[in-house]
Amino acid sequence: MEPELHSDTSTRLDKLAIALSALCLAHCLAIPVAILAAPALGALVLGTESPVHWVLLGVALPISGYALWRGYRHHGQVNSLVLGGLGLMLMFVAVSHLLSAALEVPLTVVGVVALLAAHVLNLRHASHCHHPHHAG
Repeated sequence: MEPELHSDTSTRLDKLAIALSALCLAHCLAIPVAILAAPALGALVLGTESPVHWVLLGVALPISGYALWRGYRHHGQVNSLVLGGLGLMLMFVAVSHLLSAALEVPLTVVGVVALLAAHVLNLRHASHCHHPHHAG
């Protein structure tokens, strides 16, 4: 694969994943504000958390996994891949309530921020890479 084509595809995937992470973060941060602003709607809003988070996780896994893997194959820096994996794992632990349902939003926010940082690192590594590896 041509290095420029690989770089363009990886860059687009990372930017898409960053936008999705930002959307997820906005969603997660808007929920506590909505609960504080409208206590009567709190139970209704909290009742929708898990389905929304499952959908966002289902979108994040393939896009982020693919973008981070392609980035790693291109630049060879493992830190963005590990950080992204940690973020996705935290998001899964949050939505599955493995620790506690009360931790769903805080763990999701931490996971999304880690994933967002991983994609930013991925973009930085790709822009500084002078010896592109073969993408696969």
